[in-house]
Amino acid sequence: MNRPTRIALASFATFVDGYDIQALGLAVPGMAESMGVAPSAFAGAMTFSLAGMATGAIGLAPLADRLGRIRLIVASLFLIAASGASLALAAAPSQVAGLRFITGLGMGALMPLAITLAAEACDPDRRNLIVTIVASCAAIGSFASGMLAPLVEAWAGWQGIFLLGAGLPIVLTAAFFPGWSEPRPQQGRQSASRPVRLPVVGLFQKHLRKRTVLVWIIFFGSLFATYCLISWLPALLDKAGWPRADAQRAAGVMAAGSLAGGLTLAWLADKGHAAAGLTAGLLVAAIALLAIGANPATKLEWFALLFLVGAGAIGSQMALGAIAAGLYPVELRAAGLGWSSGMGRAGSLLGPSAVVALIAGGFPSATIVAALSVPMIVCAGCAWALAPSIKQASSMDP
Repeated sequence: MNRPTRIALASFATFVDGYDIQALGLAVPGMAESMGVAPSAFAGAMTFSLAGMATGAIGLAPLADRLGRIRLIVASLFLIAASGASLALAAAPSQVAGLRFITGLGMGALMPLAITLAAEACDPDRRNLIVTIVASCAAIGSFASGMLAPLVEAWAGWQGIFLLGAGLPIVLTAAFFPGWSEPRPQQGRQSASRPVRLPVVGLFQKHLRKRTVLVWIIFFGSLFATYCLISWLPALLDKAGWPRADAQRAAGVMAAGSLAGGLTLAWLADKGHAAAGLTAGLLVAAIALLAIGANPATKLEWFALLFLVGAGAIGSQMALGAIAAGLYPVELRAAGLGWSSGMGRAGSLLGPSAVVALIAGGFPSATIVAALSVPMIVCAGCAWALAPSIKQASSMDP
């Protein structure tokens, strides 16, 4: 399997991940009506889905360093396809929750493995930009699911949304099979890492310990703050008197900002400015969150600030995945990306819960949003502290 084919298949894999992330939320109204329950009955399924993603990222993805990238990608796709097809037969919210946990296992492993596969197929001088483009296909998948869901549901009911999400991995699995027998990646010639039984232990060897901690903090903190905002945004916009259509456009503005920010930061990273770019992006997100907490007066101001949050917070997350791929030796790369992704998934899971606790505590919305700038500032400091590790890893790139 040649390099362009690997990159193309990795892009399709992240597209599938993006589609399936959105599928549950899009199917909830139809499922609630069909099962005779309130949409809130599926809150557990949402939580189980995120928990599955975190578990898959830290439990399954690291196995690729021993068993091979493509084998674990195919296994992840199988989990997504099997659970997705089974969801079409679900008759109760509890069944949906259990099956979405299995889907989450596959999705949690798929994204870091696709990034790993793409990173190892790229020339080092263009790695960050190409891998970020691959990662951005998840956003395209999410967009496509939103556009296709009304058509699919009108034709095949809410079950069709999940069946389409199951069919895409089956097609992709068939495309990956020519690379099934490829050997697992061999240890890098210049690696200083010692063989270890548990991949996570290898990430804390002396020369990798600092970068691992810093990357984990950035992944966790940036997604914690981002998902806090996403969960609180509808209430903020409702309080500001926005109609539903404009609120939906606001979410699209954040997505557009993430693509613009991610690609810009990846370009800067390929030019040797990875740490400076990440630091600047996260600080921009922190300033934008402070400004949102002050309750902007016009929709234009809201759109501009949400664009900056998307560019700085989510865009940094996209670029950091590409940068992190170069921070670990090949024999620990899948483990490094898997655990980093797992930390991010944990942040996205805990963020909305933190918002609920703060609201219950009587904190005003402006204070909550402004406080989200604190983890972003901490992440910016960690990004700046990563500079020596990024420079060292670049000098040892095979």
